[in-house]
Amino acid sequence: MISMPLFKRSMKAVIKILILFITILAMYSIIIIWMFDPDLAQMLDQYQQVMPGMMSAVGMVGDTSSLIGFINTYLYGFIMLIIPMIFEVMIVNSLVMKYIDNGSLACILATPNSRKKIITTQIIAIILSVFLLIAVTTIIGYVSAEIMFKGELNVAKYINLNISTFLLHIVVSGIAFLAACLFNEEKSYLALGAGLPIAFYLIQMLSNMGDSLEKLKYLTLYTLLPSSNIVAGDGGVLEANLILIVMAIALYTVGFIRFIKKDLPL
Repeated sequence: MISMPLFKRSMKAVIKILILFITILAMYSIIIIWMFDPDLAQMLDQYQQVMPGMMSAVGMVGDTSSLIGFINTYLYGFIMLIIPMIFEVMIVNSLVMKYIDNGSLACILATPNSRKKIITTQIIAIILSVFLLIAVTTIIGYVSAEIMFKGELNVAKYINLNISTFLLHIVVSGIAFLAACLFNEEKSYLALGAGLPIAFYLIQMLSNMGDSLEKLKYLTLYTLLPSSNIVAGDGGVLEANLILIVMAIALYTVGFIRFIKKDLPL
């Protein structure tokens, strides 16, 4: 139940942005994997000891003795959270908010497509775009690790880490999608759709610093990424993933209903 012409148009609209962000994430992934070295890991561990607050704030603390631990610490504590978040805010703006803000949705609604069909098409385009971003980055990371450090990457943990990261970013994109369906102006959309994920990350940074601030982790979405549990082989990963799935479904469902019922500035 989607509009194929609209779907093709939507994917064409995001392809350049998608390639740009894949390139950025691929560059960081390759560089960080290339940096993996026992001597360098010891030096970086010293940075953790000298500047514990700063390194903790950006999530760059943890076991760096293994390749998967090194990747998790220096890639998934900051880069794989922030850069995809920016991507998601941009594509939701391009695929949903732009049409509402400039009134061009009237042209789409003039076609024999219902609101349900239109917004379902855009939801699929958004989720597919996020999937492609994470999936291609995952493949590039795996290939790079095999070329540079053949057999040292724990592939099962690496795949699980990226599955959880994908689910987290579906929730982030769900926040942006809901914001786009709630408001008629781009500035209001950005205030919530971008502002809330950024606020969650700032809270995460504070909670990472420990002591009395650690309790703030219960106020941020990013705590649900079970990266440390995956690397350590601990439990709780399935539970965290299920929570992320439920949150994503709830956000997209509420946004879907709101879009169908809202008064659009046509």
